[in-house]
Amino acid sequence: MADGEAVREEKETGAAIDGGTYDIIRKRLQGHGRELRSRLDRLNQSRRDIFGAIEQKLIATDRVTTPNNCIPRDMVPIPPNSGFIFGYNVFVGLRSETHLSDVFAIYDHEEHTFRERSPDILRTGRFPEVFKELYRYYKETRFAKFSVIGPHLYMVFRVGKRTSDIKVFKWAIEKDGIVYVDNRSEHEFRYPPQHDFQWTRTTRDDHRTGRHPHIAIADRVFVEAVGGDITFKVEDNTETGQGIYTEPVENPDQTLDDAEIHYAVMGHLVLARIKPYQEEQTRYFIFNGKTETVVRVDEIADACVRLPDDQGLIFSGGYYLQTGELKRFETGRDGMMFESRIASPNGEDFLYVFYHPESGDYLLLPYNIIEQAVATPLPCNGFSQFDNGEMILFRAAGEPARHHVIQVWQTPYVSSDYAVSDQSDAYLFKVGNPDIVRCMAECTELLRLIDREEPYAALYVDMVKKAGDIADAYFWVGHEEAFDLKSVLLEIKAAASSAVEAFEKVVRMKKAAAESTAEISGRVDDLLEKLQPTFLDAVDDFVKGLAALRQVRGEIISLKERRYADLEAVERLDAR
Repeated sequence: MADGEAVREEKETGAAIDGGTYDIIRKRLQGHGRELRSRLDRLNQSRRDIFGAIEQKLIATDRVTTPNNCIPRDMVPIPPNSGFIFGYNVFVGLRSETHLSDVFAIYDHEEHTFRERSPDILRTGRFPEVFKELYRYYKETRFAKFSVIGPHLYMVFRVGKRTSDIKVFKWAIEKDGIVYVDNRSEHEFRYPPQHDFQWTRTTRDDHRTGRHPHIAIADRVFVEAVGGDITFKVEDNTETGQGIYTEPVENPDQTLDDAEIHYAVMGHLVLARIKPYQEEQTRYFIFNGKTETVVRVDEIADACVRLPDDQGLIFSGGYYLQTGELKRFETGRDGMMFESRIASPNGEDFLYVFYHPESGDYLLLPYNIIEQAVATPLPCNGFSQFDNGEMILFRAAGEPARHHVIQVWQTPYVSSDYAVSDQSDAYLFKVGNPDIVRCMAECTELLRLIDREEPYAALYVDMVKKAGDIADAYFWVGHEEAFDLKSVLLEIKAAASSAVEAFEKVVRMKKAAAESTAEISGRVDDLLEKLQPTFLDAVDDFVKGLAALRQVRGEIISLKERRYADLEAVERLDAR
């Protein structure tokens, strides 16, 4: 089968399969999908009633006032839970000394309002002394950020032109506050791995030679950057240069060895990192083995991590799901680093935090595994998350100011011991919220398969497997209080099984029609070549030629009446 033919066949025939069987099956599947969605909605409401639910929403806006005009840089919560440190930079002018109040202020956060309190907690140990020494010895010193790693708080100061020129103060976070530790902890301040997977470089063992050579990536996809373009193929076929995705390269004369190619395999996703010969920019691609599609996503160069339950990948510029859905955000920017992931106790919500070391910008991406989507991205310049789920954040104005707007958000990212609701006598309570959330997330994946507008070749096989796996994996899905998801899952499985059989029959018929078209096309080529006037010496040759033309034209006309024939190709043959 030609490159990507399975995908094209499904796209072309999805709605064209005979009104009879396939259409009925598709409508039946869509009806089952609506019923599953209805039951999921009821289950979700019951779950929220039992376990409680916290929506992410803006609940208040207030201001804090700093002693001097400043450019705010970051904030961090400190025990007890209502307090936070506000960090900023003040231009001190001709003053010979920088004071703690020129960099830090401490506020209490109560009832969505902010009240400044004494900074005495920072005047402990040797911190005031080493703080003064820092600004005395490094003339370019400016506060950069706070970072909480494990039980420690790190205050990071930039002392040079590079973002790596830093000095770090370490504090221990205790129940009633913070305790200064030392100023020699630069080696402890680090970001987590920016890619939670390993890149593997291709070797000569992966090379496939031929008229159109390429490199095999785990025998799942085949790629090359020769002949003037980067080409991805889904078949190990070096006789043709055609593929499912191409884009031009700057140097068309490079060989198979010239481009640097790295890859990472995650489920049916393959990430490819390609640096063509003599090009400055490295290109990043995602190949989806299910849909046999390729997208270029250069944003994953800086940072890219997996979504929960292997649902896909997330990066500062968007996310890519295993289903093939790519979502991009306009709020993302180059150079952002992955800083942390905050998980809610309900197992449903995850907050991905990205940070730009140069500008100090944060990007907060709240991801829900049931919806499999990111709610509104929150760009900011600093934030603090508290045990009751409240988050405060600010956006710097860009110019020095004394009054700074602080937003208060309610989020589901409460501490693990924060009680939202307690209905321990309910059956679903015994099942547990995380297990229900995982089941609902998998049901959402199944619904996306049913609703898919551009089906792929193994779509119905995947439906059968997914519906069966959910019904088997969760013992409680057939329970009355779970709204008997199992029965509708089994109906979906049965309908999808019928669709598999119907689709395979159509694929066979389409393949036979395509082979007949190709065979007749070859005969047309040969016949037209033989019937050139220079090769015809007698009247009998003309007569025989006309008879042959009539015969092949009759076969072409019969092709038009053949189900699933490519009518455009047949019309072109007829016109010739």
